[in-house]
Amino acid sequence: MWKRWFLFILFPVLAAKDTSENMDSKAISSAIAAFSAKFCNELEKDKSVVSSPLSAEFVLGLLTLGTTDPAHSELITALGVADDDSIRSTFSSVSSKLKAIKGVTLNVANKVYIQDGDYELQPQIKDDAVKVFDAAMEKLNFGDNVSAVKTINGWVESKTNQKIKDLLPEDSVDSSTRLVLVNALYFKGTWKDKFDPIATREQPFHINANTTVEIPMMYNEADYGFGFSETLQAQLLEIPYVGEEASMIVVLPQEIEGLNDVIAKLAAGHDLLADIENMYKTKVQVTLPKFKIETTIDLKELLPKLGINAIFHKENSGLTKLLNTDELLYVSKAVQKAFIEVNEEGAEAAAATAMGVACYSAMIDFEPVPVFLADRPFLAAIFSEGAPYFISTFRGEQE
Repeated sequence: MWKRWFLFILFPVLAAKDTSENMDSKAISSAIAAFSAKFCNELEKDKSVVSSPLSAEFVLGLLTLGTTDPAHSELITALGVADDDSIRSTFSSVSSKLKAIKGVTLNVANKVYIQDGDYELQPQIKDDAVKVFDAAMEKLNFGDNVSAVKTINGWVESKTNQKIKDLLPEDSVDSSTRLVLVNALYFKGTWKDKFDPIATREQPFHINANTTVEIPMMYNEADYGFGFSETLQAQLLEIPYVGEEASMIVVLPQEIEGLNDVIAKLAAGHDLLADIENMYKTKVQVTLPKFKIETTIDLKELLPKLGINAIFHKENSGLTKLLNTDELLYVSKAVQKAFIEVNEEGAEAAAATAMGVACYSAMIDFEPVPVFLADRPFLAAIFSEGAPYFISTFRGEQE
């Protein structure tokens, strides 16, 4: 029994026919958290969702280094970094930290697929792809869309432990595709203190103020990070994985229908990291649902809400520093797919991101042992060193 979290983002980028400062660790975590909060605030508000804004950031970060204004300014602003050198230092640091986390498996992989023939990445973006993002390169004939999609899907499957299969439909690429950028994140961990399956039982969950359903709820009493945010009016719980270098943070609103308000406050700039730093270790009686969520996100609709517009424009996208071609490039499609399963043993999660380029012809009275009863919609995120890697909202739906 595992918790699984999978994600894929596709950004086909199409071609038309005719003073820097390095960010410190806290600043990087804050920038990732801020982007993640704004990202999640644009997701559906009436059902459970799962996403990995960080996976999107890997692709957007690489794309930023291949753009000029107006796209470049939009991307820099949305990602919350100062300039290209900050992009380089940020993602080099994040990649290194991902690889160094102990007790869990947390891997990141990037790949650049380029149209077969004379097409090549420009020297600077190629250097950045390899040195900053540790990306592999491969030539593909996108005109043979069946074979190309099979290759890309196969890579995604291999990097997500076979959890994301047949992700791209065959019409995702064609003879006008020039470039596909892919990121894959994979996570697998075991709770430091497992939930006993014998204690799991059907209990009421309040979907909203008027609707209650019976769902499987896990129970455990152990030492956890615990706290309360006055601004968010929510309890916070930190459930560590083996090694205690990664954990799940659960944000549980006081009000049954308080989750959307919590997310809106996070998107408006509330510092969740400060709330997390103020948590304290204590014995807590925890009741948490078992659940599965699958989500498909149209990023071509979501990203403009974050101020990222130009990359989708055919005639003035700013994607001028990617390939050794005079063709105009633009992002034609952006989609993210994700899956999460939470249960007694631990967690397994995966994420992948791709871009393709083609041609354009209140105070709480706590009990002696605090009670954390997640019987209403809540937010959950996998954190390490203050940065969220996967985020989910659970609102009570069951398969």
